Amino acid sequence: MDDVFPAARIDAAPDLFAPPVSGLVRVIDTETAGRPLAEDAVIEIGSVDLDLATGTIGNPMQTLVDPAGVGIDPRARRVHHISDEMLVGAPPFAEAVKPFLGAPAYAAQRASFDRSRLRFSGRWLCTWKLALRAFPDVRAHGLQSLVKYVPLDLSPVADLLETLHPHRALYDAACTAVLLRTIAERLEPRCDGLADFLGRAEQVSAEPALLAKLRFGRHKGVPLAQVPTDYLEWLVAEPGMDADARFTAERQLTRRAVRGQRSLPENAVLG
Repeated sequence: MDDVFPAARIDAAPDLFAPPVSGLVRVIDTETAGRPLAEDAVIEIGSVDLDLATGTIGNPMQTLVDPAGVGIDPRARRVHHISDEMLVGAPPFAEAVKPFLGAPAYAAQRASFDRSRLRFSGRWLCTWKLALRAFPDVRAHGLQSLVKYVPLDLSPVADLLETLHPHRALYDAACTAVLLRTIAERLEPRCDGLADFLGRAEQVSAEPALLAKLRFGRHKGVPLAQVPTDYLEWLVAEPGMDADARFTAERQLTRRAVRGQRSLPENAVLG
């Protein structure tokens, strides 16, 4: 059983006449005004296309976006350095997104964030969740931490990055494409071809994150293998527990049960 990158669950018989699965993934990033979701506005979109079959990265696209009167939070401005003045004359969201539509699959470093802002339908891959599976021992799993500590070879996108900086949409999209390609190099050997990899990657991206270390509590920062079983059982049983922490605790308890270390609690969910 591969609990790091498990086979995708199949709910229907395969279509023998379906066209071959495309390896094209549009790796996308958005910068926003930094407001809560209901009040937020996209102010920049950037993307590159990654062909997972060949590893080729190309078709860079970038646009600023009119935030429709939503002011940029000063804290967000300090991160991406986009000002309200830079957005004067930018296209409205409905026009700005058109060139980015129509990809067979999308990927983003925190896909839930970008998907909630862009509202594109279809297959989405989350490179943050996938990186937790591919590189669990890396010090941190933010994009620039992964660039530094995996480390990622950014030379294929060096020309794109030359005039940009981290936290601008096209810069982050290009780095994320290199990350996804590196993740595929690590995890695809576990799979039965590209279609199987994409199915597994989509499933992992839809699940809570499988954390390498807990982010809070008395065992914060401790590798999961060293966290006491009774504490993991508490995480599973505690009402209102963070979904990532509960999911991670369930997986760790499953591993221990398989190894015969201890039985699972009754309310643990196997997956």
